[in-house]
Amino acid sequence: MRLLLVGLAVASLVSGCRRKHVPVESIPDLGCPACADEGGLDASTTLVAAGHIRSGPTSREQNVVERFELRKTSCGYRLRARQEWPLTISDIEVRYDADLAPRWAWKRMTLPGTPRADGNADIRSYELRTGDVFIKRRDSHGQTTMEQLLPGGRMKVPSGARVGAVVGPGRGVMTAWIKRAKLSVGERSTELVLDFREMLESLEVAVLVRNPDQFEPAFHRTVRVYTFYGRETVFADDDDVVIGDLAGMRPSDSLTTPEPEPLPDYGGADPARGM
Repeated sequence: MRLLLVGLAVASLVSGCRRKHVPVESIPDLGCPACADEGGLDASTTLVAAGHIRSGPTSREQNVVERFELRKTSCGYRLRARQEWPLTISDIEVRYDADLAPRWAWKRMTLPGTPRADGNADIRSYELRTGDVFIKRRDSHGQTTMEQLLPGGRMKVPSGARVGAVVGPGRGVMTAWIKRAKLSVGERSTELVLDFREMLESLEVAVLVRNPDQFEPAFHRTVRVYTFYGRETVFADDDDVVIGDLAGMRPSDSLTTPEPEPLPDYGGADPARGM
């Protein structure tokens, strides 16, 4: 009986988690955001931040390489990032408004070594402009599904709250949340956060904290220290651009080890085309 009750409890928990992803027949089809005065081309942009980081000698996961850039457009900001490691490749794009609040995101996951020309691509877009969060996914078999993502987590979501930050593959995407928060040492920022790093996304209220600056021997400098979710820590420079993390990611030019060979781009990421 005890095993049965435990099994039922686990099944209930899993079912509860799954109910956060509610299948829907249609979602708002607003497309990839673009600035009206640029004819949808986003031609005029200004580089705000960029990074090239990879796993250092103390990293648990080796051969991880990430490049990212955050650009200011005429109607907000655009972040593009690519994370490569031997098990998967993630390309992402996030569009923000003028206050660095995310309004749309896109992710493509591909598999290194696959013989397929598309890299077994799993592509997802995240619509945030309506206030609710909608996910459109085309899996590696070409099947398209649509869902509404509901908030979870332990902290209560304020009525009418909109997504104020996103967490995606890699560490560079944290730059936008940190720049939006503008924290002094000891301050914190609480936001409704879309986390789309894993296969099963989450939406919950989370806290970003700025800890005291500290000297990091591996960086040969003092860095700004930020912790989110109360357990994950990233390091940033004086301009609040992420340059590594507590888990061992480091600026590429600070490492003496050779960089891994580039992995296939499988035709390149093209968020504007959506699915």
